[in-house]
Amino acid sequence: MPGAAPAARGVYKPRRPQASPLFRLVSDHLQRLRTVYDDRFARRYGPWRPVVAQVAEKFLACGVLEHGFARIRCDACAHEYLLAFSCKCRYFCPSCHAKPLALWTQWLDATLLAPVPHRQVVLTIPKRLRAYGLHRRRLLGEIARVAARTVTAAIRTLTGERDLAVGIVACLQIHGSRANWHPHLHVLVTDGGFRRDGTFVSWPAKAAPPALVPAPRLAPTEATRRWAALLQQIFEVDPLACPTCQGAMRIVACITQTAVIDRILTHLRRRAAREAHAGARSPPSTRAPASRGASRAPRPSAAAPTAP
Repeated sequence: MPGAAPAARGVYKPRRPQASPLFRLVSDHLQRLRTVYDDRFARRYGPWRPVVAQVAEKFLACGVLEHGFARIRCDACAHEYLLAFSCKCRYFCPSCHAKPLALWTQWLDATLLAPVPHRQVVLTIPKRLRAYGLHRRRLLGEIARVAARTVTAAIRTLTGERDLAVGIVACLQIHGSRANWHPHLHVLVTDGGFRRDGTFVSWPAKAAPPALVPAPRLAPTEATRRWAALLQQIFEVDPLACPTCQGAMRIVACITQTAVIDRILTHLRRRAAREAHAGARSPPSTRAPASRGASRAPRPSAAAPTAP
């Protein structure tokens, strides 16, 4: 409504990755899994892949200050904090999955996809053929290409246009709902295809003739508006909003050297320990205070002793 105050930005609070069950699970069992994998799991799930260890090790370093961080400072009130680096891995890391997915979605919507109707198609692979992709992963890419050619041929047949260019985005998923080996494809496909002159021919409904639709490009301002709305839905906090004065903070340095990281973290831990110790005090006394005069005992006279 007009005149309403803008909503306050949420303040970023660093997460504690070591406290998550997934972090503890990977940290406690990754090395043992490497040791026993060939004997216990390779026959069923294929050979050990180096990418598994790479992703797991990046996940164990994600959000941990000991592996590097950025210094964030507010110029207005001089408040400062450390922001740990993230692994930026998709799918496996719950914290980093949302941002790359949002970036890819925005690029897909603003750059790649034409503003025409699309539909989703799910294609599965016969069970007898799934085992071949388990031990030869390159076959999965070939399966995606075969699926694209099949969908294109189907749309050309339905529209009666032999030279249509069909827009297809194929996403391969290799597991089912029970984390079992189940390679299948999620395909985003245009609801028709494009002629050489750019005219879009829609997929006909039943026996109706295909409709011709122009394909205007999305304006940059519209793409920017959609991207801002997408960020608002995903990120409910702003890591550059000062928790003290709500001003704008900025990155002043990125620390990656191990020796410098250790010195900074050691200094911060010592300062936190000193502040905690200085703030501790004994409980107040319950005795009533005595008067100043009564609290002091009389001093002996300083005069020389007299003779008896």
